[in-house]
Amino acid sequence: MAIAVDLRSLMETGGKISGVENYLLNVLDRLPVAQSNKQIEYFGFCNSYRPVMLPEIKQSLTVKKTKIPNKILNAGLTFFNQPKFENLYGQFEILWLPDLRPFAISDKTKLAITVHDLSPVMHPKLYSLKRRIWHHVVRYQKSFDRANIIFAVSEYTKYDLIKIFKINPDKIKVIYSGIDHQRFNQNLDNKIKEQLRQKYNLPKRFILSISTIEPRKNISTLIAAFERIKDQDVNLVIAGRLGWLYKDLLKQIEKSPKRNQILLTGYINETDKPYLISLSEILCYPSYYEGFGFVPLEAMACGVPVISSTRTSMPEICEDAALLVEPSSLTDLTTALNALLENQSLREDFIAKGLVQAKKFNWDKTVQQINNYLMELA
Repeated sequence: MAIAVDLRSLMETGGKISGVENYLLNVLDRLPVAQSNKQIEYFGFCNSYRPVMLPEIKQSLTVKKTKIPNKILNAGLTFFNQPKFENLYGQFEILWLPDLRPFAISDKTKLAITVHDLSPVMHPKLYSLKRRIWHHVVRYQKSFDRANIIFAVSEYTKYDLIKIFKINPDKIKVIYSGIDHQRFNQNLDNKIKEQLRQKYNLPKRFILSISTIEPRKNISTLIAAFERIKDQDVNLVIAGRLGWLYKDLLKQIEKSPKRNQILLTGYINETDKPYLISLSEILCYPSYYEGFGFVPLEAMACGVPVISSTRTSMPEICEDAALLVEPSSLTDLTTALNALLENQSLREDFIAKGLVQAKKFNWDKTVQQINNYLMELA
């Protein structure tokens, strides 16, 4: 019996890994690819007309590729429910979509979908027109109705699925994502940290924001709060690839009275990421909407105090281990930054809580749960 895993999300970022790709790579690295005792085997598939290179998958996973132009393939899948994936990649009994994309499978094939968040549905204005069209193409309701099982990355995401799409709660299984504790911890090499500081020309003291740069991440309010903090010696580092609807943010930075204290690093690769986080004084993540949110937990594991949001899944994921603020409140965010910069006892309290909270999330547990549910489905 075969389980097909959709790898198309790994081909679209040009090697710049973000949340969904981070999730998929960490799961693939730990998934029991061949299970001869149950005669079940996983394989991956992808499609690209142009040559592309997949990120490295640590274990040996059979990957089947097709070379249909993606616009043609997606049009066929969306409007004609063709071509069937079984005809493209060989027979399989279960299709697992780690991120929802257009698909076509036979009626007898079972379907599992991981849902990371529903922000495009909840907040379409935070996305470009191109992104809104894409999210319309994937047809959420039809896909969720067709699914035999849905993996939600948080209770909040499950709540949204039930509220918006009226999904049967029994179909939805909450499986928290993990973090890589071998990479994100307090024992990182100080020499490498200093090499990284030189590589990105990082200031001695800085508040860190790290995410794809898009409106949902609320970086605009962070910049405004940074301009108002009392500590004039600390800087703001904004790390991450440019996503969409970011031009106003770039203009805001150019006009900021603290322009010389704001650094845009661009995309930070996964190797450098833990060292960058560990060099910061505060990790600030005041997002308007998150289905899970890796970065706050990664910062906690590195012993860095975290400011995050009172909205969506953040209180569930962070609990009392982060200083949570209403993301639209400039006053709240400014007060939180001042508190963690000035109060050493408060910093130590959140660092200690964060180290405990981060340990609750690990990829081995995540993968075991995914595998068990897929085995039951088989």
